[in-house]
This record gives sequence, structure tokens and C-alpha cells, in this order.
Amino acid sequence: MTPRWSFIAWFAVVAVAHLAIEGWTDTTAIGLPVGFAATLVLVFAPRLPRWATGESRRDPTRRSSMRWLLRVRTATLWTVAAFVVAAEVAAIVFVGGWLPWVLPVPGLLLVLGLAAWRSDVVGIARCLASGHWTPVTAAAFDVRAGEPVNGWAVLPGDVRIKFHLPEAPADVAAELRDHRRLWLAGWPSEYLVVGLPDGDGYAVGVVGVHRGGGKNTVPAAAGRR
Repeated sequence: MTPRWSFIAWFAVVAVAHLAIEGWTDTTAIGLPVGFAATLVLVFAPRLPRWATGESRRDPTRRSSMRWLLRVRTATLWTVAAFVVAAEVAAIVFVGGWLPWVLPVPGLLLVLGLAAWRSDVVGIARCLASGHWTPVTAAAFDVRAGEPVNGWAVLPGDVRIKFHLPEAPADVAAELRDHRRLWLAGWPSEYLVVGLPDGDGYAVGVVGVHRGGGKNTVPAAAGRR
């Protein structure tokens, strides 16, 4: 966190103005130390609400949106699971009969469906949140920002692959076109998540393994979006 030094300047201006107008009083003797302590909190305390600091709200980025999406799906999963358990307990206590035996079936199917819905993003979000980036040599023809890309890369361990990016962010396309390089987030992983360590965009590639000897065409492997 960067200290908010401007609050020190504002405190100094207000203190000087108050002393010039009112002079030293009993109120000043109490107010200045209290005000200075509050100013230090505003300067150095992390994670204060924006209404207190006056800091502008950041525009959401693609990566922060992915983290937010994971939180939403996780919260939805646990909320529904808790509701299903509560509904089952209520059915046992207040209804009885056949309902407590039937209710868990649709509830379990719903929870399993939400778990699969969450799993679609959890692996990708973890790769991006890992902070670990691995550069690999890669090449592709006709790389254009915002368009699909088909190319070849050499993973750690001299594993040669063919990859497909459904859409190449501008920074990823420039890195691949100008430097013949891809940056892999959270590698090794079942996902081929590419981006730049200091960038915002990312893409999730589909991977195939190039066996060598023959055409550069390979079957799609486990990579997914």
C-alpha cells in the first residue's frame, strides 16, 4: 500500500489555519493530538473504505473479474448447499413422511451441478492468482490481436505442443509475434493459461502433443477453456 501522504499536508494546513485564527486553546490542546492520530490512520492504515480516503474506484480488470466470478460461484455453491441441508432438516422435523427421503435427490443434483459450474473457473483463477509465470518459446503465423491463434510451443522438459487460443489479447499477441514467446500462468497445470506477468489480459488455450515425424497436426488433448 502506498502511504496517503496528502492527508499529512491537509492536516498541517488546517492546524496552521486554526492556530492563526483561534490561537492555542484547551480545545486545540486536545484536538490537535487527536486529529494527528486520525491523520496517521488515514495515511498508513490499509484497506480503508474509499469514502474515507477519497480514492477513486478502480475499473475492473479481466483478471480481477475472474477472481470475482470465482467468489460469486463459490458463495452460490455454499449458499445452496446450506439451504439444501437446512431444508432437509426442516422436512425431517416438521413434515416427516416421504418428503425427507425424496428431497435430497434434487438437492444433491443441484449442488453437484453448481460444483461443476464452479470448477469451470477455479483452475483458471488459481493459475492467474499464483503469481508464477513461466516463459516458453512459441511461434504462430498471422498473429492478430482479438483473433484466434494456432501455433507451436516448447514446454519445460522439451515437450513440444500445438496450441490453439480462441482469442489472443493484444499484449499476448504482441509478445508472440515480436518475441516468439508465451508466458504460462501457474504452470504446470491442466490448463494452458497465457498472459503477461505485468498485463491484464489472458487466454486459455487448447493443447495437443506433437509426436514428431510427420505433419504438424495433432489431436486435441486435455486443455480446455
